[in-house]
Amino acid sequence: MAVLKHLLTGIVVCLALQTQAQVFKQKNNAEGLYDQAIAETKQQHYDKAIALSKQALQQQPDFIDQQLLLARLYMLTKQYDLSRKYFKEVLTKNPRYRDAYYYAINVELTTGRYTEAECYADEALSVFPGSLDFMLKKLGILDVQHKTYRGNELAETLMSKYPEDTTVRNSYIEHYLLSGRYYQQLGNTGMARQSYDKVLLVDPRNQQAREASLAAAIKGGSYQSALDQVNEGLTAYPGSYDLLMRKLGILQEMHAYAEALSTLQEILRRYPGDAKARTLETSLRMEAATYYANTDPYTLYEGVLEKNPGNREALDKLIGYSMARGAYKEALAWINRGLKNNPTDTRLLALKLDVLEGDHKYSTAAALAELLYQRAPNPELKERLVLLQTAGGREYLAQQQYDLALASFESALKVNPNDTTVLNLLANTYISQKNTPAALKVLDQALTYYPDNAYFLLKKSSVLADAGRYEEAAVIAGQLAARFPADNRFSSNLAEMRLTAGRILMKGEEYDLAKQQFEQVLAIVPSNQDALEYMINLESATGKPDSALYYADKALGYYPGNRDFLLKKASVLQDNHDYNAAAAITADLMSKYPYTLKYKTAYINSLMSAGTEYQRNQQPDSALAMFNQVLALNHKDSMALLYSINILNGQQRYDSALAYTAQGIKYYPGNETFLMKRAITLENKKDFAAAALVADSVVKLQPTAVNTDYHDYLQSKTLKNQFGLYYLNSSYDYSDNKYNIATIEYRRFIKRGSYAVQLNYAGRQTGNGLQGLAEMYYTHNTKLYSYGMVAYSNKTVFPQLRAAYSIFKTFKKEIEVELGGRYLNLDSTSSISGVISVAKPFGDFWVNLRGFVISESPKSYTAFNLTTRYYMNRRQDYLQVVAGLGTSPDDRSRLVNFPNLTGLLTHSVGAGYQKVFHYRTTLGLYGTWINQKISDTGFQNQYDIYVTLQRKF
Repeated sequence: MAVLKHLLTGIVVCLALQTQAQVFKQKNNAEGLYDQAIAETKQQHYDKAIALSKQALQQQPDFIDQQLLLARLYMLTKQYDLSRKYFKEVLTKNPRYRDAYYYAINVELTTGRYTEAECYADEALSVFPGSLDFMLKKLGILDVQHKTYRGNELAETLMSKYPEDTTVRNSYIEHYLLSGRYYQQLGNTGMARQSYDKVLLVDPRNQQAREASLAAAIKGGSYQSALDQVNEGLTAYPGSYDLLMRKLGILQEMHAYAEALSTLQEILRRYPGDAKARTLETSLRMEAATYYANTDPYTLYEGVLEKNPGNREALDKLIGYSMARGAYKEALAWINRGLKNNPTDTRLLALKLDVLEGDHKYSTAAALAELLYQRAPNPELKERLVLLQTAGGREYLAQQQYDLALASFESALKVNPNDTTVLNLLANTYISQKNTPAALKVLDQALTYYPDNAYFLLKKSSVLADAGRYEEAAVIAGQLAARFPADNRFSSNLAEMRLTAGRILMKGEEYDLAKQQFEQVLAIVPSNQDALEYMINLESATGKPDSALYYADKALGYYPGNRDFLLKKASVLQDNHDYNAAAAITADLMSKYPYTLKYKTAYINSLMSAGTEYQRNQQPDSALAMFNQVLALNHKDSMALLYSINILNGQQRYDSALAYTAQGIKYYPGNETFLMKRAITLENKKDFAAAALVADSVVKLQPTAVNTDYHDYLQSKTLKNQFGLYYLNSSYDYSDNKYNIATIEYRRFIKRGSYAVQLNYAGRQTGNGLQGLAEMYYTHNTKLYSYGMVAYSNKTVFPQLRAAYSIFKTFKKEIEVELGGRYLNLDSTSSISGVISVAKPFGDFWVNLRGFVISESPKSYTAFNLTTRYYMNRRQDYLQVVAGLGTSPDDRSRLVNFPNLTGLLTHSVGAGYQKVFHYRTTLGLYGTWINQKISDTGFQNQYDIYVTLQRKF
């Protein structure tokens, strides 16, 4: 049974792995087909793109991006029912997929299903409240359906929110042009003119609106208004032929023949060769004669008044006819003529008030209404006075003449202090001027009359918030939210106020105070996305990852599967060094949304952070595994490649490191960093020739001093031979003789060290001395090496035989210990010495203490040397100081006198400097002073100068 159980388990695991592999394969195939479908779509090969899309969905049915692409393709090929099928599936799976709403709206608009298009626009605005794009879409849908009132409301909302946005401005103009043409088709010239006037308020030079407004005015019989518009145009273009001809036609329609003839004469004066104008001159005069001959009442009453200026009936008739024709200027002239004779005539003053109001001269009318009200106060006139002052103020507001507008509203408020319209307009004017104290004063005045008015309370709260007095504003907003718990507007307003305050505090780096604001938002609306997001960010930024994680989980409780909050949580986990948990989230996001680059990037960042953490914790294998996962996702990730190279070099896995450097150079050809890494790896591998070739490429790419120096260093490592010249000069204060030694040397570098042969020459009074010497350095392993030397001479100057051997062992903390021996034979004297030394580097300093026990039967002596070096330039150059006690068997300058010096108390101090040029040529200069005690009171001194030259080749 146990065997069967294990067998079944193995089968299940294999099947699961096979299934997983198949799923990944399908995903990869589906993604490839999707990319091909996009390419075919761009080339307008729609049938091919559709076929590829269907194949992709067969392999991965839940591929939402592919479904949307297919919906678009069916729309482009006018297969609208199929297009609807797929964008509905997309919206069902992801109601926040913005592009799906665009396609849905466009399909329904194209097929004339405007109600469905409007539904999709409303649905989009519920998901993306305040979205400018979808608001503009909805405005276009309303225009197509001629829903002008709703369209007007939406257009005004857009214009008030985005007054500087060119797209909104153009849409606003287009909306009112469309509504104007629609009203013209219906024969409603008044509404048409209102629409065109809206356009002209935004774009006074809009020729289309100006022409249409003028046509509507003429068609509606508002000749005076049309004439005013033409006169405005002539102010800007006084000699315009079209405007003059149009003015002539309007005057003709108004039967104002005298002015029409005057205009015709102006046309003939400016355009004397115009045949049409000359033809009109005769016909216009005939028409005028006929009109006046037919006993025009206006003309008759005008004649009566000319003969009898005081005839009141004739005056009243002339005023009435003028007003009926819309000739307000003419009516005003007759009224003023009557007032000249009777300035206090109440009826004439009342008529003048009507004329001024009808002609939209509200400020002048208000002044007259105030005069009449002072003479005879009554409720009706009081109401009219307030309306006229308010209308005048509105007109000044439209012209941005704020001081005059304020004066009008203040005057209206004096007449009726509790008028809500006036109070509101006055407050708005002060708000427009950023005069917060004055606006608050007006709102407080309004609230004394209407203490529970939600509109004024809300406005005061808004003014306080705009002034930065958020706490005061929040108190009012909180009261409103408590009074109207079912009205989400008030709770949303309070939440938005707290959010704004929090944002400002964040900018000022007042993070604790900002948190308090966002916490209060969440107390009002626990699911507020902005507040939750800010709390996550703040807690994370202030070093409280646990709290940030709490808010991230809370947000995901309200919005499960929300990609932004999942990404936030992953970021918090990463900041908390929980890289594996962060990687699990980002890996899931990447698998669900494989075409969203930020999720792939976040997953890679999680893996990279985990890898660097493993590196810090001295876990190179785990770190390398993380970086390999990164490279599986992105073969070109430079940091993962570099970290992997470093780890492999540290593990002395040089061939693997070289493979990664090759990969880096492949993806980043000519990259200095990867070339340098390859050179270093080859150096570590002791393949100096190959390393030098790579370093040469680096120098050609970036010929900096550092790169050139490294290339020289590697090149020197390929050189196996060295030639040397040495010269030692010794002088004494007790003798005129000098003891000089010249040396020539050849050295050969081998894999495990080097060997050398020397020929030393010295001339003395007793003859010339020659000495042959051979020495070798041999490396046994990384911790152990040996030194051996043997020398033979003709005994004239040098000892007849010298031999030396030492073995060096490196221990922890770079402590090096030497054990060895020396043999010396000079004339009849032989000397055997034991050697021990200890050396250790301290940064750029190196210290060595060496001791000798010298046996010359039957006596024995000791000698000590202390050497200190300070290294420079990659430990090639150094300054050296040496102090000695006694005469050591390694001291070349005194070996000739060795038997005579043993047992003497000797002190020596020396200093030297070695300089290496391009790692090939070495120069050295050393000086030593030696003091020897030859008796209780007698001392003698020796002075050595030693010069060296070495050259590799």
